[in-house]
Amino acid sequence: MNTPLQSWQRSAIRNGMERYRRAQEDYYAGGKPLAEVEGGYKAFSLVSPPMGSPVTRRRIRLIVDNMVHSSKTGTVTLARTPHVVTMAVTYNCQCECAHCSAVDYQRETAKNRDALKYHELKKAIDDSLDLGTTCVILTGGEPLLYQKIYKLIAEVDRSRSVCTMFSNGEFLRESTIARLKAAGLYGVYVSLDFPDAARHDANRGRPGLFAKATHGLELCRQAQILTGISTYITREKMQNGDMDAMMDVARKLNVLEVFLFDVIPTGRLDGQRECILTDAEASKVIEFRHKYAEKSDYPRIVHQTMFASIAYPCVAEGCPAAMVQLHLRANGDVSPCDFTPHSFGNIRQQPLREIWEAMAKSELYAQPSARCRLSRPDFWVKLDEIGRPTAEPIPASSI
Repeated sequence: MNTPLQSWQRSAIRNGMERYRRAQEDYYAGGKPLAEVEGGYKAFSLVSPPMGSPVTRRRIRLIVDNMVHSSKTGTVTLARTPHVVTMAVTYNCQCECAHCSAVDYQRETAKNRDALKYHELKKAIDDSLDLGTTCVILTGGEPLLYQKIYKLIAEVDRSRSVCTMFSNGEFLRESTIARLKAAGLYGVYVSLDFPDAARHDANRGRPGLFAKATHGLELCRQAQILTGISTYITREKMQNGDMDAMMDVARKLNVLEVFLFDVIPTGRLDGQRECILTDAEASKVIEFRHKYAEKSDYPRIVHQTMFASIAYPCVAEGCPAAMVQLHLRANGDVSPCDFTPHSFGNIRQQPLREIWEAMAKSELYAQPSARCRLSRPDFWVKLDEIGRPTAEPIPASSI
């Protein structure tokens, strides 16, 4: 029998929910336009289900359940829910991005020929929804190079989760977009590395990509698929005006939001830890977001680290990895996020729920982090102690 909550526990839950609501309003909806989606609901982000929808009500119920669990036990690890699951459905990609974080996995998967089959990807989606996922994000590689992408999108139960995609945008043609819409795609982020075609195309080794990507965004918006730009931050971009210019591009394209990723020293940037932003530089990113939050004619900004402070741990403000997010690689390995160079297990050998709980209980992820963990030098020191990634998952006891 469940023990009744004490008054202080009920108060903590009410206060936590109120702080979460205010943070959401400030971060997402404050003064920015909303997009109407199917069912007449209003959407404010590509990574959150629309307000008032059955999926949003499901997410709120899960958050409240987590708060009750945390209040009763004083712990947050097992109360977590992977609200967002990113899935690399393929590592095939036509680009050669200078900053690619997936290049090592791409080579290994191609060499070992061990990419997940369709039925395994479908089961991973179902298992994620059973864990409480309310946003499935399909990534790669380039997900549109996966032959069964439309069928896979349609597998996501719309009463339980939305489905979003990250794409380089080259294949977003009218015929492709029509099939994505019919399959039920909620939104698509298109990656733009620089605000001009010359540097963007050179950075990805793909002439003409910028023009195709921006045109694809316009076509998606016309088809009423939510649109966003994803880009990565460097100190040089912050200093030379590139980030402001990118916001001008986003405004011109009338996208709903811009997703900012910290540059991470993995993949082709492996070992280049000098690229990590200092705390002072990271604070400038927060100021940058606030500056554009006050400009009603610009899209909202989503930053890789969601909030600058930790209000309620089981809601996982701050770094989302292993708090409210997990990543599935194309070979079945599971990690806390797309950029983490270690696996906690493989869904071919272990149930997804067990892997998720092992991540949540591990020393590196047991406590919330206000900054992206991979943007913290002390976190890399701990990863160095563990050693380089291997084919075997990390034993939970070693972390």
